[in-house]
Amino acid sequence: MPRTPNRLLEDLWPALAQGDPQAVHEARKLTRKVAAELKLGNAPKKTRRAWRDLRRAVAPLRDRDVAFGHIGEALDELGQGGAGREAFAADWGRQRAEAVAALKLPKVPTDTPRPKHLRRRAREALTEQAGELLASGPGVLKARRPDTWHEWRKALKNYRYTLELLREPPDALKTVLDGLGRLQDAEVVLDILEHEPWLEGARADLIARERRIRLESRKEVRAQWPALEAHLNRVLETGGRKD
Repeated sequence: MPRTPNRLLEDLWPALAQGDPQAVHEARKLTRKVAAELKLGNAPKKTRRAWRDLRRAVAPLRDRDVAFGHIGEALDELGQGGAGREAFAADWGRQRAEAVAALKLPKVPTDTPRPKHLRRRAREALTEQAGELLASGPGVLKARRPDTWHEWRKALKNYRYTLELLREPPDALKTVLDGLGRLQDAEVVLDILEHEPWLEGARADLIARERRIRLESRKEVRAQWPALEAHLNRVLETGGRKD
């Protein structure tokens, strides 16, 4: 019998409380999957808030972990090493340790029974979400504001988790979400680089790199939109029964 979300979270909890990067990543993914299912079942607001609060508690740690990886890759590309990089890594580690020490995890959310007729509810939600994504997509792809793209990404992730209750998501959806994820990572990295006193000698190149990746990520998402649009139209045509 599959383990419930609550049991999965309990298994992660010891490592999560220690700020383990993989546990943080897994917990964040779990909260989003659970949120999609709770929404389908009209779960009590208290339960939904508990999972939301957990996601928000670990989000800053996950964002900074991802940013650290991207900055490290960029420094490798630029051939940056030596004392400056060592000082950056040491200070980053110190700040992460402080963030872990200050981490306040909410209580483990309680389990709720899976809603009846879950697959039917998921199909109904898919058609509604597909319609909304089709309507909003063209405007988002023309937008310049980062938060417009980020909100669309969250809607697409919710759609993906709803779809996964029925079947494997198509490659077009995964590719678009990958592009949107890297786009959001670029925004996080740029914010850090513009506010933290690190890597003075490489900062201009690092910022230029993330700005370039931001443009490339948007271009990739736009290129993949026709395939995703076709998938969403098929979902509307079939009532969510198949792709």
